[in-house]
Amino acid sequence: MGMRPIVVDSGAPKKDLSIKMGAEEFVDFKEHKDVAARIKEIAGGVGAHGVLVTAYQSYKDSISFIGDRIGGKIMCIALPPAGAVTLGTDPNLFVFKNLTIIGTLVGTMQDTAAALDYARRGLLKSICEVRGMSEMPESIQQLRRGEIAGRIVIDFNKD
Repeated sequence: MGMRPIVVDSGAPKKDLSIKMGAEEFVDFKEHKDVAARIKEIAGGVGAHGVLVTAYQSYKDSISFIGDRIGGKIMCIALPPAGAVTLGTDPNLFVFKNLTIIGTLVGTMQDTAAALDYARRGLLKSICEVRGMSEMPESIQQLRRGEIAGRIVIDFNKD
């Protein structure tokens, strides 16, 4: 899509998957004290043009990833628990930086058509591992600990 992806996450498996899927850079939030400064450095010393936030816990940090960029956009994907997130920043930041923050719960028919076109062209890749029922308890714990890159699928017909 012409973007230069920078992924923010933690752990070697997630870094490997991110790079394999096309990320140009991976910033491990457990290794960098100032993630926003690192993103700004990677993004030409200015900051990200856009931020896609898929973990509501990161909504509060997303504004800092824009850095000094004017006209940056933040897309909040997913719905946090009610009252769990506030942006809590000076409204002047939005005005002077011409910052746009939008959110989505579902895609449009155009989004669906574009995703199906990507799939038809072989550009979508499955990011999951199939495991048997006996591996379910440990798989859940690994997901909770953030150790899984992608997703786990439990096959109920497999032990």
